[in-house]
Amino acid sequence: MNTPKTMEINISRTIHATPAEVYKAWLDPDSPVNPFHGAKRLVFEPKVGALYYFVHMQGDVERPHYGRFEELQPGAKIRMTWMSNHTQGLESMVTVTFKAKGDDTLLALKHANLPDNEMGRAHDEGWQHFLGLLEQRFATA
Repeated sequence: MNTPKTMEINISRTIHATPAEVYKAWLDPDSPVNPFHGAKRLVFEPKVGALYYFVHMQGDVERPHYGRFEELQPGAKIRMTWMSNHTQGLESMVTVTFKAKGDDTLLALKHANLPDNEMGRAHDEGWQHFLGLLEQRFATA
C-alpha cells in the first residue's frame, strides 16, 4: 500500500485576551471565531474521547468534518483529530496551544498529517480565516 506524502501547517497569532478567554471562544460553537460556528448540522461536546461532527455548506455542497477530542487543557491546549474531504481519508491532528504573552495570548496552531497536495494546503487558508476572526473578535473587546 502506498503511504501518501504528508505535510503540516503551523500558524501563530497574538490575541488581545487571556488564554482562558481565547480557549473558551475556540470551543464555543455560538462564537463566530471557530470552525464549529454556523454549521448546518453539529454534534459537539468538547470532552476528551468525545466525537464531534459538523457540516458547513459551500454553495449547495455539504462539507462534513469529524473527529474526536484527544486532549483538553483549559486555557492551555486543545488537541483533536480532524477528517474531511480535504484530508482524503487521512486522520489529521489539530493542536492549538494558548500561552500568556503579557496581557495577550500567543496562540499556536499545528495541523499535522495533511495530504501534501492542493487539498491539504487549502487548510492553511481556512485556519488563517478563523484565526483572523478570533484576532478581530478580541481586538474590538
